Amino acid sequence: MARCTNRRNLELHHLTSEGEADLNNAQVLCTSCRQHAVTYATSGKAPLSFAEHTKERALKRAGHQCECTSARGCH
Repeated sequence: MARCTNRRNLELHHLTSEGEADLNNAQVLCTSCRQHAVTYATSGKAPLSFAEHTKERALKRAGHQCECTSARGCH
C-alpha cells in the first residue's frame, strides 16, 4: 500500500483508546486520514491526551508526514 504523502494538518491518533498516551500508541495522520481511521470518534472512554514531547517525537519518527497506508480511499 502507498503511504499518504500529506505533510499538512498532521495530528496524533491513538492506535487503541485503551492504550497509553505514549509513542508506542501514537500514529501521525493528516486530518483526512484521521477521520477515516477505524477508531476515530468511537463512543466510550476518551483516551488521554498526548504530551507535547510525545507529539514532537512522533512527528520526527514519521518524517513530518502522514503515516497512513490505508486502502480505504482517505488519501
